[in-house]
Amino acid sequence: MSSSVMETAAATSTETVSRLMVTVRDSEARRYRPVGFLTYSGDGFSFAYLRREIEREGFRPLPGLARATEGPMHSATLFPLFAERVISSRRPDRQTSLDALGLPADAAPFEVLVRSHGQRVGDTIELLPAPVASPGDVVSFTFLAHGVRHLPEAHQARITELGVGEPLLLRAEMDNPVNPRAQLVTDTDAITLGWLPDPLIDVVQALSGCELAVERANGPEVGFHFRLLARIRGQLSTGQPLFAGSDWETVERAAD
Repeated sequence: MSSSVMETAAATSTETVSRLMVTVRDSEARRYRPVGFLTYSGDGFSFAYLRREIEREGFRPLPGLARATEGPMHSATLFPLFAERVISSRRPDRQTSLDALGLPADAAPFEVLVRSHGQRVGDTIELLPAPVASPGDVVSFTFLAHGVRHLPEAHQARITELGVGEPLLLRAEMDNPVNPRAQLVTDTDAITLGWLPDPLIDVVQALSGCELAVERANGPEVGFHFRLLARIRGQLSTGQPLFAGSDWETVERAAD
């Protein structure tokens, strides 16, 4: 990344995420696909389906969000489907989990979802950042590396050794049997540390001058999903906003 991009990034807030991609794991394709957006506006939340999702053969609405097939749903509080994915204050490991994500004890529910991806054990739903560009077209967001449980023990141990701010790399894995566009997350010695979540590949490829670094690296005391939190910063290079185009069109309510 150029020095000007770094300076602009440093001048902006640590997150440029007020919207999350709601993704669902496709059992046949064995990959997560986006189905809609959860947006936080400061005074409430909204959820909207992608039009292509509700037009897909075999579409089934998410629990509690059937009405969104007719247009965005709005709520002053988090929809139950997503609220139950916030790390509960009743969990004895809550503080350990928040520490692993670099969050304070009083982190707001949406902040927790941004960092944690809202995953639950055995679940097929994951919430991923849908960032917008800050002034200067700088994009900055965090993501949790996928697939850590499938790595050799030596690679998992390498994650534990990483320091905050240590540079990381993305490397194409064209022979990946599930997704030929897959992107490996590695250290500078090319040791594989996980994978970039598939729905974020298009986001990253829309950026130039990208820098990837460790935001948080954790040991085996936390679950595999929380082992490596990385931050990516880059500059929007397409001349268009992220998530533009027909593939990202959401269902809007018809005018009365």
